[in-house]
Amino acid sequence: MIRKSKYTAEYKKGKSKNPIPFPHIVILKRKEVYFKIDSGWPASLTIKPIMREHFPDDFKGIIASVETWEKLMKELDPNRKTD
Repeated sequence: MIRKSKYTAEYKKGKSKNPIPFPHIVILKRKEVYFKIDSGWPASLTIKPIMREHFPDDFKGIIASVETWEKLMKELDPNRKTD
């Protein structure tokens, strides 16, 4: 079920733009979504509405630390779809 949020609606300006305003990595096998948020509060408060609108209820939203984000980026292969 997709629940619409008035907070993320403003980012849907065009079809080619990503409606999620933060860099993120989706790991389907673990049902986790890692977000990179440098600004901290209050930007971190938007994770829950973003998760409700864009991902199923069993997915978990995580704000990645700098170390975790760097590790995830190193594991990404540009020639392979992230799973």
